[in-house]
Amino acid sequence: MNTLPRAVTAHVLGDTEAYTALRARWSALVQSERRHELTAAHHLLYLALVGKDWRRAFTPPSNRRKLENGAFEGWVLFRALGRIRGLVDQPQLLAPFEGIVTPQALRRLRELLPMPSPYGSDPEHWPAFAAYRGEASDA
Repeated sequence: MNTLPRAVTAHVLGDTEAYTALRARWSALVQSERRHELTAAHHLLYLALVGKDWRRAFTPPSNRRKLENGAFEGWVLFRALGRIRGLVDQPQLLAPFEGIVTPQALRRLRELLPMPSPYGSDPEHWPAFAAYRGEASDA
């Protein structure tokens, strides 16, 4: 799952007014001085909730030497997905959204987002990379 249809977004957020409020809140955030406080996990959360392909915000590492030395395991996408999936950072993750994204909405979203892992995976065989290479993907 790389995008959420608006009907699913409305289900995750609770109602369609929350979708409009989320977009307005995000617009205000990225234009404010607080924009520097937003993390990759905040961006991923927003993109997933508004039905955009969140993978496009995360360019995979491509430098062969860096990949051979473990850069793939440190890819920001994995850390952002881990933060969304984890319970430890939940208050900090939801704080910028000021109640628009609730813990219940985050729990519903966690059920829909995949949790890929770099461990034991070769970047060339990870299905998400097919989209970056312009190939069809089963994922």
